[in-house]
Amino acid sequence: MDPKIKEMMKRIAILSICLLVGLCGFAANDIVRVSATYEYISDNPNETAAQATAKAFEAARLKALENRFGIDASRVVSSLQTNRDKDGNGSSEGKTFALSETSVRGEWIETIKEQIIEEATFINGFWRIKVFVEGRARSLTTAKADIQYTVIKDIQDLESPTTFRSGNDLYLRFQSPVAGYLCVYLVDEAQNAYCLLPYPDNPHGSQAVEPNREYIFFSEKYDPKAQEYTLTSERESEQNILYLIFSPNDFTKAADRQGSTNFQGDQLPRELPYEFLQKWLARNQTRDPDMDVRQDIIVIRK
Repeated sequence: MDPKIKEMMKRIAILSICLLVGLCGFAANDIVRVSATYEYISDNPNETAAQATAKAFEAARLKALENRFGIDASRVVSSLQTNRDKDGNGSSEGKTFALSETSVRGEWIETIKEQIIEEATFINGFWRIKVFVEGRARSLTTAKADIQYTVIKDIQDLESPTTFRSGNDLYLRFQSPVAGYLCVYLVDEAQNAYCLLPYPDNPHGSQAVEPNREYIFFSEKYDPKAQEYTLTSERESEQNILYLIFSPNDFTKAADRQGSTNFQGDQLPRELPYEFLQKWLARNQTRDPDMDVRQDIIVIRK
């Protein structure tokens, strides 16, 4: 074979391998459509139909991720982790739920469709609801920063349970192994998203955090510039969702406006419609694979 032709074929082979590797890397991070149908059954007598519905959709999203990307067998496989709060006598006061995506190899980027197939029914002490979800997601090819957080209501007891009563304060214990930026939103049942962090006087648009430092947010005891928050509910039970958005890469919060007042006349934090927050999250997660979005359901009892 002509040495020139042999050398050309060698270069073509090397180029083909490089292109294949590049395409495989792109495919691993490609955003795809996923969907799942899920039947949620709960035996929690304190749970409302709205709370059962929200948990059904979250579980359906986890199921869609598991179906498409699989699970990490090295982690505890659990769609819903149940934490029982107890009173001084040791009896069960209620349950709160923390949604976990640590067992799946994918992450949810954007919700396209949510549909209730069978409405929530309470029969023989069981809530039962069937839902369908469709969205955009991508596989997780690398581990994200192992951030740690706890939602608490008493800074004198950092291990305090997270079943809130109307009038309880809200605090957030947070730590990251790497430097980065953090935003926190609270979404109520009326689909309003309130920006809790960064604080209103922060001109940067996100809260910078140092590595390996424990923060207690929303407490003037730990930060004189902190904004303090009190959870309230005019109903017997209300469900909110706390969103923690963290990235080692700089970003700014969603565009919002000065909040209104609650039923007690108290000034609420800056806010935007939940729909707009979802779109903002989808754009930022698409651009930043390192962005980590965590959710915690907060139940407030009157």
